[in-house]
Amino acid sequence: MPPMQTPPWQEWRMEVPTKIPVDSVSFRNQHKLPRLPVPKLEDTLPRLVRSCQALASDPNEARHVAEKAEAFRRSETSRKLQQLLEQKRDQPGVRNWLAQDWDEQAYMAYRDSVVVHFKRLPQGPPSAHPAHEADPAYVAASIATTALEFRRQVTEGRLKPELVGRTPEDGELCMESYKWAFGACRVPATPSDYAVKTPEDAPEAQCFVVVKQNDFYRVPFADDRGRLYSTEALRQAIQDIIDGASQAVSPPVGILTGINRDRWAEAYGHLAETPANVQSIRTIQQAAFVICLDEAEPTEIVDFSRKLWTGECEAGNRWWDKPLQWVVYRNGESGFIGEHSCMDGTPTARLNDYLSNRLLAGEVATDRDTLSSPPTTELLRFQLDDKAREQIAAAEKEFADHIAPYDVHYTLYTRYGKEGIKKMKTSPDGWIQMLFQIAYYLTFKRLCGTYEAAQTRRYQLGRTETVRILTPEVVSFVHAIADDTASDADKLSLFKAAIAQHGKDMKLASAGLGIDRHLFGLKMLAASRLNEAERKQVMDGDGLFADPLVKESGTWRMSTSQIYIENAPSYGWGPVAEGGLGIPYMIHPHTLQLTVTCTRDVPGADFVRNFEKAADMLMDLHEAGERKAPAGKL
Repeated sequence: MPPMQTPPWQEWRMEVPTKIPVDSVSFRNQHKLPRLPVPKLEDTLPRLVRSCQALASDPNEARHVAEKAEAFRRSETSRKLQQLLEQKRDQPGVRNWLAQDWDEQAYMAYRDSVVVHFKRLPQGPPSAHPAHEADPAYVAASIATTALEFRRQVTEGRLKPELVGRTPEDGELCMESYKWAFGACRVPATPSDYAVKTPEDAPEAQCFVVVKQNDFYRVPFADDRGRLYSTEALRQAIQDIIDGASQAVSPPVGILTGINRDRWAEAYGHLAETPANVQSIRTIQQAAFVICLDEAEPTEIVDFSRKLWTGECEAGNRWWDKPLQWVVYRNGESGFIGEHSCMDGTPTARLNDYLSNRLLAGEVATDRDTLSSPPTTELLRFQLDDKAREQIAAAEKEFADHIAPYDVHYTLYTRYGKEGIKKMKTSPDGWIQMLFQIAYYLTFKRLCGTYEAAQTRRYQLGRTETVRILTPEVVSFVHAIADDTASDADKLSLFKAAIAQHGKDMKLASAGLGIDRHLFGLKMLAASRLNEAERKQVMDGDGLFADPLVKESGTWRMSTSQIYIENAPSYGWGPVAEGGLGIPYMIHPHTLQLTVTCTRDVPGADFVRNFEKAADMLMDLHEAGERKAPAGKL
């Protein structure tokens, strides 16, 4: 059983037990990736001040931030922190100065449930399938077979790295996340969680787990000689699980993985006192992935998204700590959920894009050498005493209370998509971000700090950086477009300025030169390397990091991210700030897809309607400008 005390980060994170060849297509150039840069203070601070100006309620508030930033820049403390950060970057053996602190503080030390926050929900193929594809056993087996084909590409190093640009000469993106896809699992621990990984060729890793009626079953995908089972063989095995499932639902041990991490760690420790439980938990942790067979039959997209996101009454039919988990419903509909402390959205998007495209095309792997007889499945048994049952009962109530305030809203806007926006000679992503700002203003009569994810995988162990969307240029544009007295020419001019600033900020963030990771690194060093007087100078009172406007500028009332999966009609995660909105979106060629998550006291439905209104307003503005413009000009 993995230890219940957190092991050193270097051991669990950097010494990944994997059999992916280092000289393979996937990894042979990874050592050439540059290390994440440390931005200059004289670049970060003015940009921080500008983002605060966009939120300031009056000039004095913005002026105070500017004065604090200048005082911080001139202080010996800021020079000390910057020097320490640069030394950390240059330390031998450090591949990424941010990686350890970000893993621990942004993910593993986070103690709330992993279910509502940071949960991706790309869904699989829609329901208009031949009859046999509506059979949950067939769907589950097809998902397993196709995911295992992707796993072989990863394990054998045949998965081509994504590129920074359009050609290999532009450089490759970091592939580290793929080591944590299959056979991995998050582990509850004190004082913070960590993750475990089983080598791909280990005998205990040659299986996946199926969950039915809260019971967990080990399903081998290869025999002792390494021969794979066919899709039909796996279908028969899964059908046997369905047919043999008890009508009496078992205690939902899996619900424990969806509650507060400290309480899960306590329950984990108690379960581990029984050898049978240890064996069952280890099998789940070592399994390639999990497939959950649910009794629900969702069809309508919002109901489907809500059930997939939270599990609702079947939330115990999960192991929320797994990075790869597919849910197959009784009517054959399917979806994906994933815990992403070690694996960000783009790798899982690539996996699900591969999977859904193959399934829709009917290209389920049919290797001639596969075994046709079904594998022998094994029920993983949990021995639960009175204390364990009390912990599960308490977890059920906690989980229900946790998800109760949240709701999902959705739209598929059909007037235009990427192609229509490109005709207006505008970045589609920048255009959508402006729509979010307009919609928020129309809904709440104010603007807010807005996060957009930019990936920094061009660097070793690179993950994400924040693009701060709300800038003075965006404020001016939004106020103008909402003002009936402003001219179309002024609105278009201000729009172009806002889009240009967004493009600059995105380019800087993708280059590892954003604001927020730099500030995070400085704060972490302030907490650990400064004496009490120095620490108070920057973290308390009139210190820059204690300023209310600085804090508000980094509070993401809108958390947005675009990940494109061609055949995912919906995906999402929860809001990351109280009263906030989680806004995953996709820009299809001819449509705009938007999921909004929020608590029920937030007008999410109004925001979606105002998004559609904003989309019309912005296109109407451009089309009117196009009609008025001289030939060849906009």
